[in-house]
Amino acid sequence: MAKLRATIACFLQNDLLKHSSLLFSGMMIVNLCNLTFQMAVSRALPDAEYALLAAFLGILAIISYPLATLITGLGHYSSLLAQENRAGDIKRLTRKWLVLTGIPALLSGAGIILFNETISGWMHLERAAPVVIAGITLPALFWLPVLTGAAQGLQLFGWASAASISGAVFRFLFGAGLVIFWVPACGWAMVGHGAGLYISAGVLMAALLLVLRRAPATNSALPGMRFYLLQSFFIQTAFAVLMNADVVLVKHFLPAETEFAYAATLGRTVAFIPAVIAVAMFPKVVSDKHATAEHRKIFLQSFGYTALLVSAALIGCLLFPRLLLRILFGIRTASPSIILLTRLMAIAMSFSALVNTIIQFLLAQRRFFAALPVLFCCGSYLLAVYLWHDHINNIAAFSAALNAIALITGLRAIFRLRGFDA
Repeated sequence: MAKLRATIACFLQNDLLKHSSLLFSGMMIVNLCNLTFQMAVSRALPDAEYALLAAFLGILAIISYPLATLITGLGHYSSLLAQENRAGDIKRLTRKWLVLTGIPALLSGAGIILFNETISGWMHLERAAPVVIAGITLPALFWLPVLTGAAQGLQLFGWASAASISGAVFRFLFGAGLVIFWVPACGWAMVGHGAGLYISAGVLMAALLLVLRRAPATNSALPGMRFYLLQSFFIQTAFAVLMNADVVLVKHFLPAETEFAYAATLGRTVAFIPAVIAVAMFPKVVSDKHATAEHRKIFLQSFGYTALLVSAALIGCLLFPRLLLRILFGIRTASPSIILLTRLMAIAMSFSALVNTIIQFLLAQRRFFAALPVLFCCGSYLLAVYLWHDHINNIAAFSAALNAIALITGLRAIFRLRGFDA
């Protein structure tokens, strides 16, 4: 009993473990809802419609990852403001960036709707409804990272989990319900996805208003984020391509290949499960290029916990792909090709999950130069797919290889940081 109490006390004193566990618990519920959503829509939609849905979700993911620079930016400066006892200024900073992101979000969404036929032609679509729905969803993609970043900087991890859970539950109930009971089409599943994003943003907005409503603002100048965001944007965009571009590239170069959507969706669960650890780590290692022994300790803990979770998920995908494909998508007789694709994508996404931890640490530390190798890996990946896209296995193999290179070069860059070995 004494050992149990000591273990609990140690756990409660370790903020990384405590906050990671809180986020992990919420993420487990979110993942359960997302998996149930995938199980429902994959059974209700024809193969071509599900492949189309996977491609559009991939596009939205590619857009959202560069926008995650807003999470890192708002998280970085909100954390610094909180350390300076300027919580009221976080409210000013958040309001400012909601306006700044709202304008391009609305214009971009309108542009997508206006040029829906051109976009539909590039993706070999016979209808424009999914493109229009993506345009309507776009503002939520811009506003959600602003609100998430402010909450992350304030370490409101409970509210962040509540927001994610609310959005995921609504996405499942509404999106899957429309597909099952209304029309089995990609667009209706996307309606549920977009609505879930707006629900999550609404919960975070309510949380920030509640927490910051009485925090007094100062007359001090707000921190300038534009240069930080500009540098982060390229790093996050490159990582987004490495992690999510596969389904989009397959849809463009090999539109008849529908198996890849199932393999990629299953393989990506390897990367989603441990992502919360990097989220919990970020505000704890925020610095202006001053790595410390404590930062080193937190990073190594985060990387180690991520590696453990990734290993467990990867082993499951490597050993039991047929069982997982049957449970998740109802595929009773999995072909050898989809088995191989599932294993390749699981390996690729295991590397990607570890790369995410590295990138989040480097961005929190403003170490943009050290993160540049991910740009090289991104460009190499796109070039390799463009030159050798004749077989679907090539796209998965290139994803695994370039994510592995990004992982190795990222670790090398981190362990060469000045002060990191203190």
